[in-house]
Amino acid sequence: MSVDILERRYRALLRSYPADYRRERADELLDVLVTDEAGGRRWPEPRQAIALVRGGLRVRAGSAANRPAVHLLWQGVQLAALAVLALGVLIAADDTVEAFQYGGLDAPIAVLKDLGPNLILSLAALVALVLGRQRIAIGLVVAAIGVPTAVSQYLYLNGMPQWWAPVVATPLVIAGQWRPRDVPLVERGNAVLVTAGVVALHLVPLGGLRMVDPASRALAVAAAVVAAGVFLWFATADQRLLIAAAPTFALTTLHELMVGGDVVGQTLPFLAVGVALVICAVVLTRRRLARV
Repeated sequence: MSVDILERRYRALLRSYPADYRRERADELLDVLVTDEAGGRRWPEPRQAIALVRGGLRVRAGSAANRPAVHLLWQGVQLAALAVLALGVLIAADDTVEAFQYGGLDAPIAVLKDLGPNLILSLAALVALVLGRQRIAIGLVVAAIGVPTAVSQYLYLNGMPQWWAPVVATPLVIAGQWRPRDVPLVERGNAVLVTAGVVALHLVPLGGLRMVDPASRALAVAAAVVAAGVFLWFATADQRLLIAAAPTFALTTLHELMVGGDVVGQTLPFLAVGVALVICAVVLTRRRLARV
């Protein structure tokens, strides 16, 4: 009975690998992992569990593909388009809710006119990308730039990040149509998880780093360090995360530049993070290819 439980838990860990890889090699891996020497053990060894998860991330990033660098680049671009749109939708939804909370109920038509078209079209483009409807997504992401601007100048004149989201995403979505035939679309579940991870990185309370209260600042620093550590642990195995996250930091940078914000305090840090992620992706990819 304990062997069956152990095997089931190893199978759960093997879900970090792509479905086609599991179909071909899951039984072979389980024969190695679940042996007679396992005895009454009911849980995988921590070192094996970590190795399996990291191995699955590497395979998803293309380590088992014929052209790993090409696989990594093009799937990273697909995920970057998803992440940028998802972040734009999150910001747009938050601003819409906030607008209704602070007086928007007195003029709901004006709020919907200023914020609604961008939110609806960006969300539709995001859903189309998740479903793999690339051509529909291209039309929707272009519409998410033009239609809201034609209906209301509010987002454009204020350089809001949700206005920049489809602008940044458009070349990424179009580039996805040019991917080589041997590079498949990212699995839907994996795409959702990666996108959620990148968006979560932006939810870290970085504003707390400027607080005067030492306790609040310490908590903000701790949260930022933990979030960055977790993200980089996954990203060192799956560099697609770095490619996906890099353009998301352009949204805040472009907003601050357009409204003439604090370049040193606001723009440069976000720009530096985006550039650093790209550099890390290049360095880690070159190191991985050198070991192949």
